[in-house]
Amino acid sequence: MAVTINETSWPQLQRLRFIERQLLWEREVTAPMLVGAFGIARPEAQEAINTYCEFAPENVRPYSPSDRSYKPTQGFKPKLIPDSADSLITISRLSTPANPDFFSVPVLNRSTAPGALATILAGIENRSRIEAVYVSMQNPEGSLRSITPCAIISASNRLHVRAYCWERQAYRDFVLSRFRGALTLKEGGDELPVDNAWNESLSVRLVVNDALTAAQQRLVIDDFDLEQLEAFEIRKALIGYFLQANLLPTSESELNEAKTHPERFPVLAVSNSGESVISYAF
Repeated sequence: MAVTINETSWPQLQRLRFIERQLLWEREVTAPMLVGAFGIARPEAQEAINTYCEFAPENVRPYSPSDRSYKPTQGFKPKLIPDSADSLITISRLSTPANPDFFSVPVLNRSTAPGALATILAGIENRSRIEAVYVSMQNPEGSLRSITPCAIISASNRLHVRAYCWERQAYRDFVLSRFRGALTLKEGGDELPVDNAWNESLSVRLVVNDALTAAQQRLVIDDFDLEQLEAFEIRKALIGYFLQANLLPTSESELNEAKTHPERFPVLAVSNSGESVISYAF
């Protein structure tokens, strides 16, 4: 008889969600992973994996001794966790403190087409081409795109797909929520050109905006602990996201604004030579 959710206990449900998250993001799951995550004995961990295989046999390939792990099928689709960025923290999310004086501001989440994330991750794993309709502010009606995904980027509360675009013959970043309809995963892998912007990194330092007054500079330095903050080694392709996420200047106009209205940009990002890194932004 097939396993149903109602037949599992809460601890077992958490283990099944963990298994599904591992299959989605890490592309494999093993008993030692569950032992380390939940502090359970290996037989219990194996029992949880067996239960998931019964619950969603279409999501798991048969165990192979050579792999020594369980791997997702090409048609894997999450059944217990969100098919979105939220699945990254499904297991580790902390509950909101039960303090009546604690408040939080709602954050918007971007929806994604069902199965899109799983298909993209399968494409990355196999370096396989994907065909899908993609929309943008410039083309809200959308057009069919052929891409080979290479990486997932989480930035500014949304997921991006780093991929080689066969129409543009160049690497591009696509917002995951802007794919429409079903994504078609093609068989076989692609040989891709080198992605220099992804492979090369830059040392980025955060410094106080010297257009602020001395007192304001001291306040900002203390706020962000800038004197103790070490430089970040960031892939060149990700520097634009870094600037956006931290509300730092991303263009010449914003850099000029930082000089005339420094309170809007109290912190600036520079390279080891002291030059602005906005040339690496979008």
